[in-house]
Amino acid sequence: MSGAQQARREFEQFHSQARRDNTTSILYVGAFVVTFIGIAYAAVPLYRLLCKRTGFMGTPKTEPVVRDIETLKPLDSHRKLQIKFAGQVSTMLDWSFKPEQRHVTVVPGETTLAFFKAYNNSDKPIVGVATYNVVPEQVAPYFNKIQCFCFDEQQLEPKEDIDMPVFFFIDPEFANDPLMDDITEITLSYTFFKASGR
Repeated sequence: MSGAQQARREFEQFHSQARRDNTTSILYVGAFVVTFIGIAYAAVPLYRLLCKRTGFMGTPKTEPVVRDIETLKPLDSHRKLQIKFAGQVSTMLDWSFKPEQRHVTVVPGETTLAFFKAYNNSDKPIVGVATYNVVPEQVAPYFNKIQCFCFDEQQLEPKEDIDMPVFFFIDPEFANDPLMDDITEITLSYTFFKASGR
């Protein structure tokens, strides 16, 4: 075998090995990219689920908690808490939205019904979705919504106005948390946005 043939064979072996190495590298990079796209795609729903279950970052708990009649009695001996309401609308949504009452006074364990009023200012049907928050944030794990318009998208016909209820209570465990001792006011605020794709 001549030196040229030997060199050609070595070059072909080297080239074949380089192709295998490149293919392997491309597969690893592709798997890495697909994995992180999947993680990014799942991050928002997982974050929302975490917030709903734990009250993290001021998101009121909406997960149902099984309670017996004894644990949901109003704690009449506890100090009164003033629950304030706030409503806002995104500039992209041609609605008016405001609380029917500015505040209510409750004690932990007392169920309360409050209403917001929404009005579609436009000449066409619009679907909106509400986000919500509780301030101060550390109260969120104790703020439980039983029923709320914010659980679903809301469609308003042209010039339609509707009352939107929220049924909630402050968990009686609030009274046992020393970090809640200074809290007398809680704000529940909603912001309505135009539903995506609608």
